[in-house]
Amino acid sequence: MKFRTLAVLGLGISLPALLVVPGSGATAAVEPAPVLKRPGYVSNRYLDQKPVWKTCGDPELRVTCAKITAPRDWWHQGSHADDIQIAVSKVAPKTGKPSRVVFGNPGGPGGAGLGMAPFLASRAALAKDHLAVGFDPRGTGDSTNVSCEGAPGYTMDARDRDPANLELIAEATELTRPYCDRQSRGLLPYVDTAQTVQDMDLIRHLLGYAKIDYVGYSAGTWLGAYYQTFFPEHVGRFVLDSNTDFTRPWLDTFAAQPQAFERRFREDFAPWAAKYDSELKLGNTARLVLRTYERLRAELKKQPAVEEYLDGSVKISYDQNTLDNLVVGDMYTKADFYSLAVDLAFLRDLSKAQSTGGPRAAQRKVDALPVERQRQLVQRASRPAVGLSPFSRPFADDAQQATFTAVTCNDSDWPQGREYGEMLSARFGPRYPLLGWGMNENPCLAWDRPRRTLPTPTGAGLPTTLMIQSVHDPATNVVLARSAHRRYAGSRLITIAGEGDHGIYGGVNKCADQLVDAFLGSGRAPARDTTCQGEGLPAPTMPPPPEGGEGAPLHRIAGFTRNLSGYLH
Repeated sequence: MKFRTLAVLGLGISLPALLVVPGSGATAAVEPAPVLKRPGYVSNRYLDQKPVWKTCGDPELRVTCAKITAPRDWWHQGSHADDIQIAVSKVAPKTGKPSRVVFGNPGGPGGAGLGMAPFLASRAALAKDHLAVGFDPRGTGDSTNVSCEGAPGYTMDARDRDPANLELIAEATELTRPYCDRQSRGLLPYVDTAQTVQDMDLIRHLLGYAKIDYVGYSAGTWLGAYYQTFFPEHVGRFVLDSNTDFTRPWLDTFAAQPQAFERRFREDFAPWAAKYDSELKLGNTARLVLRTYERLRAELKKQPAVEEYLDGSVKISYDQNTLDNLVVGDMYTKADFYSLAVDLAFLRDLSKAQSTGGPRAAQRKVDALPVERQRQLVQRASRPAVGLSPFSRPFADDAQQATFTAVTCNDSDWPQGREYGEMLSARFGPRYPLLGWGMNENPCLAWDRPRRTLPTPTGAGLPTTLMIQSVHDPATNVVLARSAHRRYAGSRLITIAGEGDHGIYGGVNKCADQLVDAFLGSGRAPARDTTCQGEGLPAPTMPPPPEGGEGAPLHRIAGFTRNLSGYLH
């Protein structure tokens, strides 16, 4: 299944009130759904289990993995037949016994998180005293999966406002939930944040710690805030990096992405590409770079570039949606700007060759590429544009996308009916075309969610929560962090000025790393909100491999996770 992510409330934009849309068919509930509280009991069969830990992945990483058993529904702990499995990873210090434990989540929601353990263990501030823990949330990775396989995707052009095209989008929206439910063997209604934080606390109990420290990226900030809300007595040092507005419904977080992605593309990427025009050849001004993109998009919509790779074993078609996905996917970190620039130039030349010389001329350009470059293009072209974080790109699978859908649609109310999405699309599209037109491409607009309400996170009574946010983050708009910070008692906000990466802690900004390391290592939080200066955009160069070293943290975590996945099957 493939669909675009929704957007976050942009600077200077007032999101339409979340009211019933006339003619949508939506009706207000007679009374509000009950607010969830913690389960009244936990069966001993979960509390007394003994996980079997075994080495997984590269032995040099010192990671051990296990699966633990959890109920499908924590509020109705039924028979063994309903139980699910949660994959967990851990890394202990090289010497001595850890005195604290730190959990991590890479976001998504739906990002597999086994790689969080070796990533956190690689931080000097944590390596000595912390047991580092990662886990694949229910629904994804090596845990029990949900699936939307076979569901119709959004292959239409979001900018096309023809009634027939809008009807196709609406049909895809309405059909997604039945497909996902049919493929997920009854688990779909129970893949949500309330269930996942109960899984987290079971892991904490089985590891034998009274409190947990935590590092959550992107949608992991939402998960972390809700763990704090459900289990305040078990909260240690929590770091929330690249923030959702976890004090409001998911729609408020998603509705700001069009403005944030457009800002990142127009104000960061385009001027950078223009600065290096002698090498990249996309235009010597930001306006010309953007014009290159728009012209290429129009050409690919008129005539997609069809390519055959690797002796005919793989075929890929580049159309306007493929192009948009490439751009969106490479906005998360400046480390990907060069890859995007190279791909834009290649696709422009490929499209020109096809229009003047036909498919054979285009194929000759492909055949002239090294095999590894061909593989890279296929991989990048087929990645989905889904999720708040780039963690799953370009290795996303059905379970990660299905988990993303289930969590965001199950957690909080969404206006039901196509009219609301089309209204947002018409409003945001002309101003923020990169993502704005796709606001109606969202299964949550036709989702029969469980009748329950999450408690609102307030931060009351908690230790200090450290929040980190870059000002040009495309996926989680800076206005979200500021909004949540105002409402979350005891929080401290570290703002990274002159920076747009999504996912900061662990290699993007030395100032932020020092502050977070001090907090996680000793509990010393900044006395007040703090601003760190960004370190600028790099000269054109290919990004380093994701495993090890410095660089985009979420890319490194993804590399670790790939190394660990599959060992528990």
